[in-house]
Amino acid sequence: MSLLSLSPPIGADGFYHPSNENELIGLVQKAAGELLEIRCRGAAHSLARAIYTDPGEGEPPLPNEVSEQKPPKGPNLNVMFDQYNRLVWVDKEKGIIEVEAGIHLGYDPEDPTGTSTLENSLLYQAFVNGFTLSDLGGISHQTISGFLMTGSSGGSLMYSIDENITALSIIDGNGNLQWFDSSEDEFGAMVLSLGLLGIVSKVRLQLTPLFNIYGQQITYPTKPADCPIDLFGSGTPGKPSLESFLKATPYTRLLWWPQEKVERVVIWEASRGTAMPVFDPVPYEEFAKDSLIGNIEQLLASILFTMLGNSKIMVVWEKLKPSFKEFRHLTELSWGGGFFAKIAAWVLTFILKIIGFIMVLFFMTFTGLLHALYPVVINALQPLTKKGEGQLFMDYTYSSLPMDNGANDVLMGTEFTEIWIPLTDTERAMQLLDKLFKEGGFNATGYYSTELYAGKQSNYWLSPAYQRDVLRIDFFWFSTNEGNPAAKGGFFSQFWEALRKENIDFRLHWAKFLPEYNFEDWAAYIKGSYTRWDDFMKLREQRDPNNIFLTDYWSRHLYGKEKEVKSTTALQDVEFK
Repeated sequence: MSLLSLSPPIGADGFYHPSNENELIGLVQKAAGELLEIRCRGAAHSLARAIYTDPGEGEPPLPNEVSEQKPPKGPNLNVMFDQYNRLVWVDKEKGIIEVEAGIHLGYDPEDPTGTSTLENSLLYQAFVNGFTLSDLGGISHQTISGFLMTGSSGGSLMYSIDENITALSIIDGNGNLQWFDSSEDEFGAMVLSLGLLGIVSKVRLQLTPLFNIYGQQITYPTKPADCPIDLFGSGTPGKPSLESFLKATPYTRLLWWPQEKVERVVIWEASRGTAMPVFDPVPYEEFAKDSLIGNIEQLLASILFTMLGNSKIMVVWEKLKPSFKEFRHLTELSWGGGFFAKIAAWVLTFILKIIGFIMVLFFMTFTGLLHALYPVVINALQPLTKKGEGQLFMDYTYSSLPMDNGANDVLMGTEFTEIWIPLTDTERAMQLLDKLFKEGGFNATGYYSTELYAGKQSNYWLSPAYQRDVLRIDFFWFSTNEGNPAAKGGFFSQFWEALRKENIDFRLHWAKFLPEYNFEDWAAYIKGSYTRWDDFMKLREQRDPNNIFLTDYWSRHLYGKEKEVKSTTALQDVEFK
């Protein structure tokens, strides 16, 4: 039987949907035999151009943004794993599982197929059997393969998902399936390989015994006298430096609002606790406890940031249409989804549209007033915490450790570049950013927060935390803002250039914004940042001889130039054994 006959047909949505390993191998064989690109998407939480294949000749380019649910048109193969998401217990007592590449860590509310549920997620299936993962990122929407392949990470220097990954199987560019064990050197290349060394099929994990998390969130002024962390210095008795705080805190993240007259930091921190047999969880709430009020808060934030990030009234209004549509959809669901719920949601959304249009018309006419009121609005959205009124939470790991699961991807559309610097350079980097923010005003601070995380050192060759603990800095960009933040002179470029000028050796999160200019120069910089770079690239040539996994996007960032099309060496009709 020919492997090519095993490949499933393309779906109406433009994706191939393999349901088993043989079909996945068949798709790789098809791509190799026809010299087509093949790429796999998870939760589409990464930049679209980093996920998908190149569009066909004459087709429009993909938007360089996150949460793009549609693949590009053309002959290339884009794969979705919604039918390839099973979990098998290898040893229930020891917590050893084997999962297919498409299983989501948690529930993905933006899954276009509707197959993602809490119950079929990795974390929930582990939870009901007394296990979990050692660490999680800010959200748990991702698939296991997407999370690993892009080098995603949680905010901890003590724990990492790396310690749970024991083996994975991966299909190379000729359709050969091979397992790699954590004891092998090449395992360090395979786990984080950006889909460029092959397609992950299955992952084997040694889970962590179940624990609950206990924590708090408090918002403080950044003024040295009022902040419990010495954000920009080396620390004083009773007040740790940022580096020391990150080292001492099991799980944490900070949201820094550096704008003039705002100047505050939101400190979220948590520790592990025993998974008690009787437990009444108090979940972390990022927005109002009532879901309707929380969604209204997010809609108002969407209106505010869209007005601040654009210069024309009608452009603002056009960009807000998806937010109102999403709000209506969420309201329908929260009210049961029936006929009367749909009518009531439509009426409420219509009323909010009228209010929103008046706001846009007024504040886009009097933009000076909008900027003057900005500190007042942020104080309402993110007020300083009064003494004794911090938010305390205790919850299951799967629920509250991903602290941003409550933020809707449309209403709070957030894009960013994530910069990983050596933890030992924390003080230098924070002082540099403080200086940039104070001198540059809104051009440097933007109108959104800057996120600060830690990351535990990794043995994966292309991990931005390879062999060093890191401080991770996320410069947020609201997705409706006008302009390209990654272009030369764009919002992100000022931080990349400033860090290079100060000789702070930084690396970038692969799934977020990378520099979209001076490709040859930046490719050389990236190459110089990774000690196993040449080893990885040699493996890439061996495992993908026809460049079926390589796209123009990745070729520009890795090689500094457009990809080269190679003549085929692929098998045309391999017999399945």
